[in-house]
Amino acid sequence: RVTAVPNGVDPRFTPAGERSAVPTLLAVGRLAPVKRFDRVIAAAAEARRRHPDLRLTIVGEGPERDRLERLVAEIGGSGWISLPGRVPDADLVAAYRSAWLVVSGSIAEGWGLSLTEGAACGAPAVATDIRGHRCSVVDGVSGRLVAPEMLGETIASVLADPVGLDELRQGALAWASTLSWDASALGVTEVLLAEVERERPTRR
Repeated sequence: RVTAVPNGVDPRFTPAGERSAVPTLLAVGRLAPVKRFDRVIAAAAEARRRHPDLRLTIVGEGPERDRLERLVAEIGGSGWISLPGRVPDADLVAAYRSAWLVVSGSIAEGWGLSLTEGAACGAPAVATDIRGHRCSVVDGVSGRLVAPEMLGETIASVLADPVGLDELRQGALAWASTLSWDASALGVTEVLLAEVERERPTRR
Protein backbone atom coordinates (compact mmCIF):
# COMPACT_ATOMS: atom_id res chain seq x y z
CA ARG A 1 0.00 0.00 0.00
CA VAL A 2 1.99 2.95 -1.31
CA THR A 3 0.83 6.51 -1.83
CA ALA A 4 3.17 8.84 -3.72
CA VAL A 5 3.05 12.50 -2.71
CA PRO A 6 4.73 14.92 -5.15
CA ASN A 7 7.78 16.86 -3.99
CA GLY A 8 7.56 20.59 -3.63
CA VAL A 9 9.66 23.15 -5.49
CA ASP A 10 11.59 25.75 -3.51
CA PRO A 11 9.99 29.19 -4.02
CA ARG A 12 13.30 30.70 -5.15
CA PHE A 13 12.81 28.96 -8.51
CA THR A 14 10.72 31.46 -10.47
CA PRO A 15 10.72 32.85 -14.02
CA ALA A 16 12.57 36.14 -14.46
CA GLY A 17 14.66 37.94 -17.03
CA GLU A 18 15.08 36.77 -20.61
CA ARG A 19 15.89 33.45 -22.18
CA SER A 20 19.27 32.91 -23.77
CA ALA A 21 19.49 34.47 -27.23
CA VAL A 22 20.34 31.05 -28.69
CA PRO A 23 18.80 27.61 -27.99
CA THR A 24 20.28 26.52 -24.67
CA LEU A 25 19.92 23.14 -23.01
CA LEU A 26 20.55 22.63 -19.30
CA ALA A 27 21.21 19.37 -17.46
CA VAL A 28 21.69 19.31 -13.69
CA GLY A 29 22.76 16.56 -11.31
CA ARG A 30 25.54 14.46 -9.89
CA LEU A 31 27.89 13.34 -12.64
CA ALA A 32 27.28 9.65 -11.98
CA PRO A 33 26.80 6.76 -14.46
CA VAL A 34 23.08 6.36 -13.68
CA LYS A 35 22.43 9.94 -14.83
CA ARG A 36 23.71 9.15 -18.34
CA PHE A 37 25.02 12.63 -19.15
CA ASP A 38 26.87 10.99 -22.03
CA ARG A 39 23.44 10.34 -23.54
CA VAL A 40 22.54 14.03 -23.06
CA ILE A 41 25.74 15.08 -24.84
CA ALA A 42 25.01 12.74 -27.75
CA ALA A 43 21.41 13.99 -27.98
CA ALA A 44 22.55 17.61 -27.95
CA ALA A 45 25.05 16.89 -30.72
CA GLU A 46 22.28 15.30 -32.79
CA ALA A 47 19.93 18.26 -32.22
CA ARG A 48 22.72 20.68 -33.11
CA ARG A 49 22.71 19.41 -36.70
CA ARG A 50 19.35 21.21 -37.08
CA HIS A 51 20.17 24.04 -34.67
CA PRO A 52 23.83 24.97 -35.23
CA ASP A 53 23.84 27.70 -32.55
CA LEU A 54 22.62 25.30 -29.83
CA ARG A 55 24.45 25.32 -26.48
CA LEU A 56 24.53 22.77 -23.64
CA THR A 57 25.43 23.37 -20.00
CA ILE A 58 25.84 20.47 -17.55
CA VAL A 59 25.86 21.59 -13.91
CA GLY A 60 27.22 19.23 -11.27
CA GLU A 61 30.21 17.32 -9.99
CA GLY A 62 30.91 13.61 -9.70
CA PRO A 63 33.01 10.62 -10.75
CA GLU A 64 32.01 10.84 -14.43
CA ARG A 65 33.47 14.31 -14.94
CA ASP A 66 36.75 13.23 -16.55
CA ARG A 67 35.00 10.83 -18.93
CA LEU A 68 32.45 13.47 -19.92
CA GLU A 69 35.17 16.03 -20.56
CA ARG A 70 36.92 13.52 -22.84
CA LEU A 71 33.65 12.87 -24.65
CA VAL A 72 33.12 16.59 -25.18
CA ALA A 73 36.64 16.86 -26.63
CA GLU A 74 36.11 13.83 -28.88
CA ILE A 75 33.03 15.33 -30.53
CA GLY A 76 34.60 18.78 -30.81
CA GLY A 77 32.10 20.25 -28.38
CA SER A 78 34.36 22.43 -26.25
CA GLY A 79 33.05 25.56 -27.96
CA TRP A 80 29.39 24.88 -27.21
CA ILE A 81 29.29 22.50 -24.23
CA SER A 82 30.23 23.72 -20.76
CA LEU A 83 30.67 21.80 -17.50
CA PRO A 84 30.96 24.49 -14.81
CA GLY A 85 30.82 22.00 -11.94
CA ARG A 86 28.91 22.83 -8.80
CA VAL A 87 27.60 26.40 -8.90
CA PRO A 88 26.13 28.76 -6.26
CA ASP A 89 22.35 28.65 -5.88
CA ALA A 90 21.89 32.05 -7.50
CA ASP A 91 23.81 30.89 -10.57
CA LEU A 92 21.74 27.71 -10.75
CA VAL A 93 18.48 29.67 -10.70
CA ALA A 94 19.86 31.99 -13.39
CA ALA A 95 20.81 28.95 -15.52
CA TYR A 96 17.27 27.56 -15.29
CA ARG A 97 15.80 30.95 -16.18
CA SER A 98 17.95 31.32 -19.30
CA ALA A 99 17.57 27.72 -20.53
CA TRP A 100 15.18 26.83 -23.33
CA LEU A 101 14.91 23.21 -22.19
CA VAL A 102 16.01 21.12 -19.21
CA VAL A 103 17.21 17.70 -20.35
CA SER A 104 17.72 14.40 -18.55
CA GLY A 105 18.92 11.09 -19.96
CA SER A 106 18.81 9.30 -16.61
CA ILE A 107 17.94 5.60 -16.41
CA ALA A 108 16.62 5.72 -12.81
CA GLU A 109 15.15 8.50 -10.68
CA GLY A 110 12.97 8.69 -7.59
CA TRP A 111 11.93 12.20 -8.56
CA GLY A 112 13.21 14.45 -11.35
CA LEU A 113 14.09 17.43 -9.16
CA SER A 114 15.95 19.35 -11.86
CA LEU A 115 12.93 18.95 -14.16
CA THR A 116 10.51 20.53 -11.69
CA GLU A 117 12.98 23.27 -10.73
CA GLY A 118 13.33 24.06 -14.41
CA ALA A 119 9.55 24.00 -14.88
CA ALA A 120 9.17 26.56 -12.09
CA CYS A 121 11.51 28.84 -14.03
CA GLY A 122 9.60 28.34 -17.27
CA ALA A 123 11.97 25.79 -18.83
CA PRO A 124 10.13 22.67 -20.01
CA ALA A 125 11.74 19.23 -19.96
CA VAL A 126 12.80 16.70 -22.53
CA ALA A 127 13.66 13.55 -20.64
CA THR A 128 13.76 9.78 -20.75
CA ASP A 129 10.45 8.06 -20.16
CA ILE A 130 11.21 6.43 -16.81
CA ARG A 131 9.18 6.08 -13.61
CA GLY A 132 10.70 9.02 -11.69
CA HIS A 133 10.35 11.33 -14.66
CA ARG A 134 6.71 10.36 -15.14
CA CYS A 135 6.04 11.71 -11.64
CA SER A 136 7.76 15.04 -12.29
CA VAL A 137 6.82 15.78 -15.91
CA VAL A 138 3.32 15.95 -17.36
CA ASP A 139 4.06 14.53 -20.80
CA GLY A 140 2.90 16.87 -23.55
CA VAL A 141 2.09 19.62 -21.03
CA SER A 142 5.22 20.51 -19.04
CA GLY A 143 7.63 18.68 -21.32
CA ARG A 144 8.20 15.55 -23.37
CA LEU A 145 9.04 12.04 -22.17
CA VAL A 146 10.61 9.83 -24.81
CA ALA A 147 12.65 6.69 -25.37
CA PRO A 148 16.40 7.25 -24.87
CA GLU A 149 17.17 6.99 -28.57
CA MET A 150 14.61 9.75 -29.31
CA LEU A 151 16.11 12.43 -27.08
CA GLY A 152 18.08 14.21 -29.82
CA GLU A 153 15.31 14.14 -32.40
CA THR A 154 12.75 15.34 -29.84
CA ILE A 155 14.94 18.20 -28.65
CA ALA A 156 15.44 19.32 -32.24
CA SER A 157 11.71 19.11 -33.02
CA VAL A 158 10.66 21.02 -29.90
CA LEU A 159 13.17 23.78 -30.61
CA ALA A 160 11.93 24.03 -34.20
CA ASP A 161 8.35 24.74 -33.08
CA PRO A 162 8.21 28.16 -31.32
CA VAL A 163 4.46 28.00 -30.73
CA GLY A 164 4.66 24.49 -29.27
CA LEU A 165 7.66 25.46 -27.16
CA ASP A 166 5.78 28.43 -25.71
CA GLU A 167 2.83 26.17 -24.89
CA LEU A 168 5.20 23.81 -23.05
CA ARG A 169 6.65 26.76 -21.14
CA GLN A 170 3.19 27.82 -20.00
CA GLY A 171 2.34 24.23 -19.13
CA ALA A 172 5.56 23.88 -17.15
CA LEU A 173 4.79 27.00 -15.11
CA ALA A 174 1.23 25.84 -14.45
CA TRP A 175 2.42 22.38 -13.35
CA ALA A 176 5.15 23.76 -11.11
CA SER A 177 2.67 26.11 -9.42
CA THR A 178 0.96 23.04 -7.92
CA LEU A 179 4.21 21.70 -6.43
CA SER A 180 4.58 23.54 -3.13
CA TRP A 181 6.01 22.07 0.05
CA ASP A 182 2.76 23.03 1.78
CA ALA A 183 0.93 20.81 -0.71
CA SER A 184 3.43 18.00 -0.03
CA ALA A 185 2.96 18.31 3.73
CA LEU A 186 -0.82 18.30 3.32
CA GLY A 187 -0.63 15.23 1.10
CA VAL A 188 1.41 13.29 3.67
CA THR A 189 -0.89 14.42 6.49
CA GLU A 190 -3.97 13.26 4.59
CA VAL A 191 -2.44 9.81 4.08
CA LEU A 192 -1.57 9.51 7.78
CA LEU A 193 -5.02 10.70 8.82
CA ALA A 194 -6.70 8.18 6.55
CA GLU A 195 -4.57 5.41 8.07
CA VAL A 196 -5.43 6.50 11.61
CA GLU A 197 -9.12 6.51 10.72
CA ARG A 198 -8.83 3.08 9.14
CA GLU A 199 -7.16 1.58 12.21
CA ARG A 200 -9.43 3.29 14.80
CA PRO A 201 -11.64 0.76 16.58
CA THR A 202 -15.32 1.04 15.77
CA ARG A 203 -17.29 2.33 18.78
CA ARG A 204 -20.44 0.53 19.79
